[in-house]
Amino acid sequence: MIKREDCIKVGEIGKTHNLQGALIVYTDNDLLEQYMDEPVFILLEGAPVPFYIAENGLTERNHSSYIVKFDFVDSKEQADRLVGCDLLMDKYLLEEEENLPFELSELIGYSVVDEATGETGTIMEVDNYSGNVVLSIKIFSKEILLPVSDEYVTEILHDKRMMHVNIPEEIKELY
Repeated sequence: MIKREDCIKVGEIGKTHNLQGALIVYTDNDLLEQYMDEPVFILLEGAPVPFYIAENGLTERNHSSYIVKFDFVDSKEQADRLVGCDLLMDKYLLEEEENLPFELSELIGYSVVDEATGETGTIMEVDNYSGNVVLSIKIFSKEILLPVSDEYVTEILHDKRMMHVNIPEEIKELY
């Protein structure tokens, strides 16, 4: 039996998708695609419970979510019990991965440096608006919202808990 500390969170079950038990899973990586033949674990009552993705049961929905159908989850009622649960994978399976996934919520508290001005700030919140991840950053004596994209986030230094960003003038002027 696998323990919670032997797992890494790779996503979260957001909502049901249909009456046949499919679910919407939010994630910021492609590990489900890479390891779709391996079990994933759903954290139920504090314990990781193994589930297998059904054959042809993984469909990319958008850049940050999938439609997932698990074996033996065959109704909306069964799927409803899984909504809001964390989706985990065996960390030993992922040890070969060069960059282990991190949860975006881990960015809360990171320092932020705007490369254009040198101004510093702090990430206060990370929100997911229907698959669009947005950082709430306290900078320039105000709190701004910055979408997470390569256009705005230039570098993340996890060892220093720091993020380098390019905040456009248009976003600064909104607040």
